[in-house]
Amino acid sequence: MRRFVLLVTLCTAFCACHHNTPLRVGIAETCGESRASVGRSYIDAVSRGGHIPVIIPNAPGAEKWLSEVDLLLLIGGDDIDPARYGEEMLPECGDLEPERDAFEYRLLDVAVRLRKPVLGICRGEQMINVYFGGTLYQDLPSQFDTTVSHRSSEGASHCIHIEPDSRLHGLLGLDTLTVNSFHHQAVKDIAPGFRITARSADGTVEAIESETLPIAGVQFHPERMLQDSAPPLLPLFSDPLRLTGRQ
Repeated sequence: MRRFVLLVTLCTAFCACHHNTPLRVGIAETCGESRASVGRSYIDAVSRGGHIPVIIPNAPGAEKWLSEVDLLLLIGGDDIDPARYGEEMLPECGDLEPERDAFEYRLLDVAVRLRKPVLGICRGEQMINVYFGGTLYQDLPSQFDTTVSHRSSEGASHCIHIEPDSRLHGLLGLDTLTVNSFHHQAVKDIAPGFRITARSADGTVEAIESETLPIAGVQFHPERMLQDSAPPLLPLFSDPLRLTGRQ
């Protein structure tokens, strides 16, 4: 009997330890000219979530890099080339990052093949949508009728409404949420196989989820909203696999 109790105790301890094992979160670099880097706020957010941030450089061997991490994180940045979604570039479109577009496409190729969980933030969400066949508003102020401020030097803020049957709602337990906003582009046509899981009051897409793959994205910047002692968006970094759909 004592041996049985000891075995159960050891198994319970092992499972608890295994469940709390930190994830290795691979953050795709921003493809700068002289260094492989990511914003410090992403590093801090992943660390505060209890996981290990790993920068994935734009270098040969994407499959090897991705096979060594538990989650791919695509982060914010400049605009995606409209040619990627079959449009001519408008004058209001911002700076492009063709090298980074190509790099993130290669990473997504590998992530899909490996069924690796992917989380996109801001540009990262837009990249996911474009990669899977969706389109973007190249410039919300000139293409979308709205009174909601989505971009300012300090970061605008507004309320979003979360779909009750979404993974985002299941993770946060919230119907509405006030978020920051630093973008002038957004999802226009949702990619096949994806669903919209949150919108702002003007209808702008604020979150998406794949219906078949462990992939999700948010338009806002949760990594910049973790100042409080118990921030409502911390679960996006402490339990990101629940959002992507891979437990």
